[in-house]
Amino acid sequence: MAFRTSETTVGGRKVITLHDDAAGSSASILPSFGFNLFDLRLPLAGKVRPVLVSAADFAENPSNPARNGTPILFPYPNRVRGGKFAFGGKTYSLPVTLGPNAIHGFAMDTPWDVAEHGSNDREAFITGHWNLSMNAAASREMWPTDATLTVRYALSGRKLTMTVTVSNPTDRPLPFGFGIHPYFRLPFEKGGDLAKTRVILPCSEFWELEEFLPTGERKSVDARLDFRKGQAMTGLKLDDVLTGLTHVGGTATARLVDDNLNAEFRLTFDKNFRELVCYTPAGDGDVISLEPYTQTTDAINLQPKGIDAGLRVLDHGARAVLTIGMETVG
Repeated sequence: MAFRTSETTVGGRKVITLHDDAAGSSASILPSFGFNLFDLRLPLAGKVRPVLVSAADFAENPSNPARNGTPILFPYPNRVRGGKFAFGGKTYSLPVTLGPNAIHGFAMDTPWDVAEHGSNDREAFITGHWNLSMNAAASREMWPTDATLTVRYALSGRKLTMTVTVSNPTDRPLPFGFGIHPYFRLPFEKGGDLAKTRVILPCSEFWELEEFLPTGERKSVDARLDFRKGQAMTGLKLDDVLTGLTHVGGTATARLVDDNLNAEFRLTFDKNFRELVCYTPAGDGDVISLEPYTQTTDAINLQPKGIDAGLRVLDHGARAVLTIGMETVG
């Protein structure tokens, strides 16, 4: 059978890898550290290549959870101003972990439970399960309710599909935002020509930021942030929240194009995702993070001010299903 899964132990931690042997593609996940998809290899420009960026020893010595592979950001992505917010008549305090603010939620560095993994005649897959009160018990009282998150990765051919289910197991409203923080290399070959690349993003607006937090005002993209026709990686310096996404057939597509290799990587996401954070880490001129979010930064503080910031609230027993894809062309 072309599809299979395998298990290895690295540094005392279990790594589960999905395989499509016919295509040569693979996807490796570290359940004990945020269910992080840290290594994704897909056919690209004539050979199978890694498309995610993470430290070589990440599986053995996982650290710096927001800087490797595919960090999962929940129940809030990015910053919360001052690490404080109010909901349902109560004020909550979060750990202040970046400057004066809280950042990126509770799920990206905590252990997850593997519900199942296996394969069939269409794909190799793994499903992870995370519950706030069980998998991050020390953080439970920092959020208004308990929360459950299920993530399913499925690999088939040149595509990895991530299906996310957020559900509310309590009798009180659950506020949430969800995002991922994956890192990609462009050009696809180290040392490639930055000038022969294109970053193409379907965003017509951006959130005005002050000290990395939205003021509440959205503006039309200017020359620096207009990627609709593509910009080269050369000299890009980004830490911005783009919005005004165009979804075609219910899907938005961000494209990383290497014209020298005549190949591209596509990150797709459904209409649940209304913001795209773009970040280029200092010192890495060929690395870019494209982060689809269901909300803007600090939405839980902006929404009560009458700003449409994207905060989602689930009632008892309700759930939201979100879909992200990663695939290659050429």
